[in-house]
Amino acid sequence: MIKVIKVGFLILITFFYSDNAFSYELKPFEAQKEENTYPISLYSYAELSDLGESNLSFQEFLTRENKLNFKPLIGPSTNLGFTKNNYWLRFRIHNVTMVSLQYYLETARPVTDLVTLYLLTEGEPVKEIENGDLLPFSAKSVAHRKIIFPLQLEPGKTYNLYLHYVSDGEVINLPLDLHSPTSMILSTYQNQLLNGVFYGILLLAASVYLLFFFGMGNNSFLLYSLYVLSVGLLHMSLDGYFHQYIDPESGWFNQNAILITASLSAMAFGRYAQIYTNLKKLSEILNTGLNIMLSSLAILLFFIVFYQGGKLYYYPVVNLLSFIGLLILITAVILSYLKGKKLDVFFSLAIFSFTVGIFILIFNDFGLIPNSFITKNGSKIGTGFEIIFLALAMSNRIKLLKTEKEKHQEIALQKSDESNEIKSYFLSNISHELRTPLNAIIGLTQSIKEINKDKTINTDLDVIQYSSLGLLGAINDVLDYSKIEKGQLKLHKEPFDLGKTINEIAFSFGLQAEDKGLDFCFNNKNLISQHIIGDKNRTVQLLGNLLKNAIKFTPHGKISFEVETIKLDQLNILLKVKIKDTGVGIEKKKLDSIFSSFIQGQSNDKRRFGGLGLGLWIVNALVKLHRGKINIQSEQGEGTSIALELYYNLPEPNKQNLPYDFSQAGEFDLENKKLLIIEDNVLNQLVLKAILKKWHNTHFEFANNGLEGIELLNENDFDLILMDLQMPVMDGYEATQAIRAGVSGVQKSNIPIIAVTADVTQKARRKVFEIGMDDYMTKPVEKEELYNKIKNAFLNLNENSHFH
Repeated sequence: MIKVIKVGFLILITFFYSDNAFSYELKPFEAQKEENTYPISLYSYAELSDLGESNLSFQEFLTRENKLNFKPLIGPSTNLGFTKNNYWLRFRIHNVTMVSLQYYLETARPVTDLVTLYLLTEGEPVKEIENGDLLPFSAKSVAHRKIIFPLQLEPGKTYNLYLHYVSDGEVINLPLDLHSPTSMILSTYQNQLLNGVFYGILLLAASVYLLFFFGMGNNSFLLYSLYVLSVGLLHMSLDGYFHQYIDPESGWFNQNAILITASLSAMAFGRYAQIYTNLKKLSEILNTGLNIMLSSLAILLFFIVFYQGGKLYYYPVVNLLSFIGLLILITAVILSYLKGKKLDVFFSLAIFSFTVGIFILIFNDFGLIPNSFITKNGSKIGTGFEIIFLALAMSNRIKLLKTEKEKHQEIALQKSDESNEIKSYFLSNISHELRTPLNAIIGLTQSIKEINKDKTINTDLDVIQYSSLGLLGAINDVLDYSKIEKGQLKLHKEPFDLGKTINEIAFSFGLQAEDKGLDFCFNNKNLISQHIIGDKNRTVQLLGNLLKNAIKFTPHGKISFEVETIKLDQLNILLKVKIKDTGVGIEKKKLDSIFSSFIQGQSNDKRRFGGLGLGLWIVNALVKLHRGKINIQSEQGEGTSIALELYYNLPEPNKQNLPYDFSQAGEFDLENKKLLIIEDNVLNQLVLKAILKKWHNTHFEFANNGLEGIELLNENDFDLILMDLQMPVMDGYEATQAIRAGVSGVQKSNIPIIAVTADVTQKARRKVFEIGMDDYMTKPVEKEELYNKIKNAFLNLNENSHFH
């Protein structure tokens, strides 16, 4: 009923309306069809009245109009500041042409809650048009992000226009621009270009640095991205895009978007700047002040979300807190320069740009500066430059973080290298300490076997010997694990008798299989009888690990060991090995992982069978070094079959300086040569004495360290020195260097020196030859190897003497 009365009242006003019916006399704007003059600001033709909290209907307003205090607008975009008052604006337009004119009236800001236009002219009903942020976007008078009213002006008529502005406490601006259709389109395109660049920069910056956060995990990148996103949403709210695209129904989120996004952007930027500037270290006072500001924003955000009654105060408070935070950051930048801790220049420029933009925005919101294109877009321009400068600052931060990361990696690498050195040193010492007693065990059992005729005792000695060799193999595996990890495992290619080596392997593991009650079948096909070029120790280790596994994982049944050599050409030979067992086998799903370290066929095999789980991993590494290949086929419960191929070189036909196997004759005779043995360990001395005393025409003396050895060498004539490396007082390296330097005389400086050591590292082997030793052998000492090295050293000495 009220609505009907209201409409009826408006119709009566129309029919009784005449040009002099209104008491006020405003000069009307004369509308003409001149496209190049639009848009035109109508502020000089308009008057404004502040009705405070009085929310009058149009009828009530008309009855009181003559008593209201109207004032002219002071500029093309009068700023009323933060307000919840009701404002009425009036002006007149006269169509002086003889044609109907179409215009668009732009007023207020896109975020103004409600603007109602009342259009009066003689002979027509009053037109009431609503627009604003509270309406669903589809209900707006023009489908545009801004508040725009369509005007259809008939020829020769004068129109009185009234605008009623309602806000929830947000800033009200009063642009009053009259657009022609063409200028409306051009203005829209210009704004779209500016906004497209602005939002494009924000989206790109936020996306890129969000990716950096996921890639590098640094919180400053996340805070920067959150700040850019919240700034983007804030400006979308101010520009009307939030209402248009995100919440077109104008729900709770749209009505509170400015306050929420303003609070979030201030919090994100404050926290980001706090981390970037390391504010806590720079100034505790400023850091505390910023924390208070951030906490206040968090409390304000809580009230924004849960208590809607304070909107009138929320808008100025969020601006005030943002302003305080900005002052703190400006002070921090200045303080950093004063303390000589200069911040990134781009960060300083970003703060400057943001400061200019925020000052323009705040002063504009409080009505302290007039509206213009710069003031209306100053915040956006300043923010755009700020984001660009911050992006550049962040790129410098990436470089800084990269440099710091490289430094940390360098330190970590250095510590890792130091740790590896310590580990290698430890393993080397462990190896040395374990090899020393093993040398005694293996050497003495071998010596006892040679003079003992009791088969039972010899059988027990064999068990002791291959058990000791098994322990020695485990030590080698641990050392090789470290070498493989560091990529330091290499082959030492020297001439050796492959046939003899294979037969020794078959004999040793045949005994082990027999002791376990297994049948051991060794088949030799075309096994080459001449020396080949390769690493004997690694060949023994590789085949030994495979045979050891076969015996270990075969509770009963048999082991077959088949070897064949194929001569490829004059310089290359292929060794083919097949090992089969009737053991527990390997699950098919675990076949792919058997070459990994510390892995065995079954999850409980370590308890059931024992072992380190390194055997096949080392085998695989050694196969690769031999340019070979290995294939393992297995069925659980049926056994395992291994096919192995290894490549070796053959000596060049015209090369005559190959080491000769003097031990193959079975006679050990040094022809009255005298040896100096420099060895500190009594057990090792005992082993060497047990070996050498059985040789014919062999004389020797012992020295307990390098210094004693040099003193003996000064007083006596010796033909060769067997030199331990790790000794007290003076080690083998120092003693060798002193001898080669002529400390015992020039004639004795060229005496053959053979290193006999428990240090099996590559570093020791390399250093031995660098300081001038003639040969190198490791403990446990084998009499055949020792005899061959000594005899070959004499042979080389004689050949060199004959050559000179």
